[in-house]
Amino acid sequence: MEFFIFLCFMSFVSFAVAFLAYGLVIRLMGTTSSASRYSQIILVPIAIIGYDFLTITAPAEYRYVIGGLPMLLLGLMLLYYRFGKGGSMDDAPAPSEIKKVSKKSLKHQAKKNKVK
Repeated sequence: MEFFIFLCFMSFVSFAVAFLAYGLVIRLMGTTSSASRYSQIILVPIAIIGYDFLTITAPAEYRYVIGGLPMLLLGLMLLYYRFGKGGSMDDAPAPSEIKKVSKKSLKHQAKKNKVK
């Protein structure tokens, strides 16, 4: 039974490490370059396997502490985004929401129509 619990725990650890590693690669290298693409393909699995190996080889009394660090970091990031940055989890506008037209775009449209 303990092995099954540890296996479930390690799946959550792997997900948290994958999320953090992917976010770090995107943050450092962007999303458009081919180096970023190859880094996503290579570095994220290496980070997952490496951290899983580190967690498994740790002494038995520290396994859950070491494995819990990525989940704790992920939780702190979510709390920071929610409360520290002042954002909301549902900030995205609805697709049916009409986009407001700015004065600058109205002036540009008027000039464009005037030229013709």
